[in-house]
Amino acid sequence: MYAGLNTSFIGILEERGIWTEKCATCGACVLSEYGGICPLTRCAKRLLNSPCGGSREDRCEVRTDRQCAWQLIYQRLKRIGQLDRLKKITPPKNWNPSLDGGYRVIVREDHRI
Repeated sequence: MYAGLNTSFIGILEERGIWTEKCATCGACVLSEYGGICPLTRCAKRLLNSPCGGSREDRCEVRTDRQCAWQLIYQRLKRIGQLDRLKKITPPKNWNPSLDGGYRVIVREDHRI
């Protein structure tokens, strides 16, 4: 994915009036590692290397109305024959530019007056 605009929400229409975020535009895309499913966006705990162990019957521990992101990732990688991707350890994410610390600010000095 290549961002073309400064977007505040990238979601898809799930059903009339309901959009689901699939990408948080964090700037450190890992979609290619997880079969096109972003654990940073889809996992309530934003885990990068495995499920938390609290999910039950493929439901998220934090949000039981949602499927566990890691169950989705496992199913997708299994379906495309790439389960070996799960053996790779992903280093911790740099959360400094994330949305959790409030709104993000990008400053381009070449555009300032």
